[in-house]
Amino acid sequence: MKITVSPPITRRLLLITMTLVSLLLPVHSALAVPLSHDHSADYTCYMPGHNCGGDAASTDDSELPAEIRYEVRSGDTLYRIARSFGVRVEDLYAVNDLPDTQKLTVGQVLDIPPLGASLRLPEGESVVSQVLTSTLTAYTAGAESTGKSPGNPAYGITYSGSRAEEGRTIAVDPDLIPIGSTVFIDGIGLRKAEDTGSAIQGPRIDIFMQDVKMARQFGVKKNVKVYVLSGES
Repeated sequence: MKITVSPPITRRLLLITMTLVSLLLPVHSALAVPLSHDHSADYTCYMPGHNCGGDAASTDDSELPAEIRYEVRSGDTLYRIARSFGVRVEDLYAVNDLPDTQKLTVGQVLDIPPLGASLRLPEGESVVSQVLTSTLTAYTAGAESTGKSPGNPAYGITYSGSRAEEGRTIAVDPDLIPIGSTVFIDGIGLRKAEDTGSAIQGPRIDIFMQDVKMARQFGVKKNVKVYVLSGES
């Protein structure tokens, strides 16, 4: 016996099938090259369970130093500082020989207890002035990020006037991280704040890379600890 399915039921079955297929298929990545200091579009890579690649310029300076100091900022508390560095408040009291009634003052420098990590920071850059929880993306000097081609006089030139360099240059929000600041990015290492971007606001940081493929693979990395160094010894 031949059964004929009416058009409305056929369309409904097709819709259900397509929905099930879309739910079962893996999610693929999109482009991941945010802008530098222009106004081009901001693309993002989402790859659940995948780190979207990494920074090719990362070396053995990707761990937090065992001995560092922190410069107290307005609004800081010992609890907040301890939480930022992953240590106990009691340890901050003990290492700095603080009385129980200690009130912090802006500019006060605290020793941070050893964290079981090691990093050879440049001399004179052992004091942390700010700790951020950031979202990291990557960009290049090319048209896909900046809208500029190699023939453009401004190609590869950062907001600070320096030429962008992989392993050094990052784009930041200058209202939060001053241009020229040295920062330590957890898992990546030391970088210099030299560039800006219209999509780079708040704690978001854009890491410069030479290769567009690597920049796309880098994707988006959220909740990354970033330590802004004061440059004081």
